[in-house]
Amino acid sequence: MVVAAIIYFVGMGIVFGVMYGGTIALATTSTYTDSYGYQHTSSSGGAGALILMLVMYLLIFATAVYMQASFASGALDIADGKPVSIGTFFKPRNLGPVILTALLVFLGVGIGSILCFIPGLIFAFLSIFAIQFAIDRSLSPVDAIKASIETARANVGPTLLSWLVQYAVILVGQLACGIGLVVALPVAALIQAYTYRKLTGGQVAEVAQPGFRQGPPPGIPPGPQYS
Repeated sequence: MVVAAIIYFVGMGIVFGVMYGGTIALATTSTYTDSYGYQHTSSSGGAGALILMLVMYLLIFATAVYMQASFASGALDIADGKPVSIGTFFKPRNLGPVILTALLVFLGVGIGSILCFIPGLIFAFLSIFAIQFAIDRSLSPVDAIKASIETARANVGPTLLSWLVQYAVILVGQLACGIGLVVALPVAALIQAYTYRKLTGGQVAEVAQPGFRQGPPPGIPPGPQYS
């Protein structure tokens, strides 16, 4: 998962760099002198730069949603005990419904944040498992959000603990100059998948524990001793 995270971040960095460079190239600079004789310089990107910047943000958002869906799918495969590889984390399941679910969650959190921030925070908490429901049970976006809200409300304590642990892991990754996110995001995805499966009564594969090696077979017992 870490290698996949690195690839995703490099890809988003390239998109950001190319688009940002294009925005600067399209910008026009003008210089004027005020009544006191001081010169001032201003830059204006125009409509082209604005459109390019909008496309850049949409591409980054789409990549982030694709990454989240891929990590959630891979983490659920791990919970199922299926063998995974790097390619697993580039093959999200039910991508269409997942994208719509992510958009609805994003809009809900955004609208709630406008309403004094707290409603947005509450909605983000209640919709924590929406992506997992959309992937694991092939629910529609609305049904996935409803199922997440019901699960979170019925298990406030465990859900809150998982949410806080995930937030702490990601915060530590951000504090490490952002580089730690390549580890923090996969760890958070695994924690979320584990919590989701436990709270919904789903399967969580046990980690195989190495057993003790058996010693050499006992030797041939000695024959009768004669004095």
